[in-house]
Amino acid sequence: MNNDERPMTERFIHEWFLNDDGTFATYIVDGDQLDEDLVAGREALSETIGLLMEYALLRDDHSLFQEYVEDFEESFLEEDGMIYWKLTPGASEHVSTNALIDDIRIAYAFMNAYERYGETEYREISRVITHQLNSRYQDAEVYTDFYDTKHDYASSVITLSYIDRFALEILHHDNQLDETLYQNTIHILEEAPIQNGFYPKSYNVEQAEYEFDQEVNMVDQMIIAYHESKAGMRSNELLDFIRDEFERRGVIHGIYDLKTKTPLVDYESPALYGFTIMYLLEIEEYEFAESVYERMIQFRNEDTSDPYYGGYTVINGDTHIFDNLVPLLAEQQLKKIGM
Repeated sequence: MNNDERPMTERFIHEWFLNDDGTFATYIVDGDQLDEDLVAGREALSETIGLLMEYALLRDDHSLFQEYVEDFEESFLEEDGMIYWKLTPGASEHVSTNALIDDIRIAYAFMNAYERYGETEYREISRVITHQLNSRYQDAEVYTDFYDTKHDYASSVITLSYIDRFALEILHHDNQLDETLYQNTIHILEEAPIQNGFYPKSYNVEQAEYEFDQEVNMVDQMIIAYHESKAGMRSNELLDFIRDEFERRGVIHGIYDLKTKTPLVDYESPALYGFTIMYLLEIEEYEFAESVYERMIQFRNEDTSDPYYGGYTVINGDTHIFDNLVPLLAEQQLKKIGM
């Protein structure tokens, strides 16, 4: 497929986010960031390469998937299965932590590719990644947000949006996951209480309690709902809430008050709409998904003469790759079912 035949947002991402070393930047505009827990402009994330691999599989584009695999192996993956959650172009040292959600997404992508294309190398890479996870989290007895190899320390918190039940089930079925770690992690998700229609933000392993944010991030909520929908769960209370919001306001805002369920911000997010669409498609709410799609593309540049054609929420020449990749995935999901 030549470049002109590719979706406009895919072309936009490749044109504006691709670094010289083959990784994909987080922002278009470069920036300085001294805190290694935060992300500067041209730094690359394991989140991004995982989503790109997922996109290539959605398109059933083997050559594109392999292109992303080569970038991943060269830049992010250590021989022992450690995946750096962030890379700084030109830096001599790497961060010492992973990100569980990215590791699971990438391991699952390799298993998906193995089942589709039959290349045993993909399954082997998946197994290397999950073997590393099993060994790192053995003492914690549950998969948590990250592991710090420098300080030999596992996070005591698991963010619920990090638990992709369906992906974990596939990896578990292939005997890749430690049984105790797998069962304990799934149990945390299954026992999660719903408060006023919202999922908890996280679970504190040391304190054995769920934690709710008073200011509810809707991207987190929709990631949980999407992950659960792939495993056959509808998240009905959350569905009723977003349907009511969309019917009354015509939008879904980025943050809501946990108690009053009123919006705390004016902004909307293409990534939020993207995850909402994918969730709605999984539970066969096609008409609602189409309405959310129409709102999402209001944020897309459709001026063919503009250098940022195909990009979402480009303001002053800058945007976040997440706000472009997730809508791209949603668009592909819609195409896949003929919408």
